[in-house]
Amino acid sequence: MAEGLAFRCMPRLILTCLFFYIVNGQTYTDMNTLYTDIFTSHQKSFLPNADFSTALNVTLKLYLVAIVRFDEVDETVDVSTGIQLTWADAGISWNPSSYGNAEFIIVRHTDVWTPKIVLVNSVETYESIGKGYDVFVTIYYNGTVVIANGDVISAKCTANVYKFPFDSQTCDLNFVVWGISATNINLIADSNPVDLSFYRPNSDWSLESSTGETIIWNGYSNFKMTFTVKRAPLYYSMVVACPTLLFSVLNPLVFLLPIDSGDRIGLSTTILLSYAIFLTMIRLAVPVTSNPMSLLLVMMIVTIIYSGIIVAVTIYTSSLYHRDPKPKMNKVFKFFGSKIPWRKRLLAIRPMSKDNEIVVVKSDAEITITWKDACNGLNKYMMIFSYFVVFIVNVAYFIASSV
Repeated sequence: MAEGLAFRCMPRLILTCLFFYIVNGQTYTDMNTLYTDIFTSHQKSFLPNADFSTALNVTLKLYLVAIVRFDEVDETVDVSTGIQLTWADAGISWNPSSYGNAEFIIVRHTDVWTPKIVLVNSVETYESIGKGYDVFVTIYYNGTVVIANGDVISAKCTANVYKFPFDSQTCDLNFVVWGISATNINLIADSNPVDLSFYRPNSDWSLESSTGETIIWNGYSNFKMTFTVKRAPLYYSMVVACPTLLFSVLNPLVFLLPIDSGDRIGLSTTILLSYAIFLTMIRLAVPVTSNPMSLLLVMMIVTIIYSGIIVAVTIYTSSLYHRDPKPKMNKVFKFFGSKIPWRKRLLAIRPMSKDNEIVVVKSDAEITITWKDACNGLNKYMMIFSYFVVFIVNVAYFIASSV
């Protein structure tokens, strides 16, 4: 039984020994000798290309870590990224069996030639990604070199807030090897050019899509990373859109107040001033540096304009209400005074009647229309017209935002 157990365990024991032999075969002496042999005569001052008649191929892979901040007013986006570069160094190669089966070596980036990757549409200085941090490169026995840099970069991104706060923004990150044209270095996108393995969502912006490709741009090989983010609209809907809608609904209610109360002008003016103060409070929240202009901002401008019109009409109707009844009334005011909405017929007391009976008046000329009647009719028409404008403006905004 013991022999059978030992026989069954033998393959596992062989694989375990082989694993330790392969992984831990090299010693410090092996690595020190390898490093000395590689870099004694290694030249890192020029491109490590095996054939200078063709461009050196550098494979680029971008790791998107986070969308840190998007500023619509300044039209900038801050992105946390990592960039992995891979190329073949023609001046480095060795036989792993001569150095304890060491298939790779990890050294400082200053020991070998490395490309200077720069963000072209940066809003800061054109420094290399990583800004010269002390990073390491991995060199394989066949000359393949891999380096990974990371940084928080700020890029210019033109904002389109036409549908704010239901908007989406598309931004580009353009990377080139600084100072070396496409005839000498050719950037190649990795099979998975934009890796989201380390991505962490942003509370204000959700990542909709991301792509990466290489193009020739002004004689330089350019890696272009494009991503689209969508705004979370709840906060701005509650803080900006809902109060704007509330102000637009409150304005026409001024025409329901009796003119004799004396509060109509005060209420309409108070609503207008409150809305003006509200605009100053949210001017930093609503982007204004966009072409085309934000639909929400247009709706707010329309609201404050017709709010001012309501104040003017309220003052005018108050003056008409207290006008001397002697001046002759024109047909327009007679129409407002006689065709009051929701009143299907006019009632009057026929003069010289014995019983003072109430009769139905079929003609406007049969009764006397006062300035008070004209003001009451004008108020009701203005309220209907105001709510019609509110309805059209809000429906147009939501339809245009959803398209």
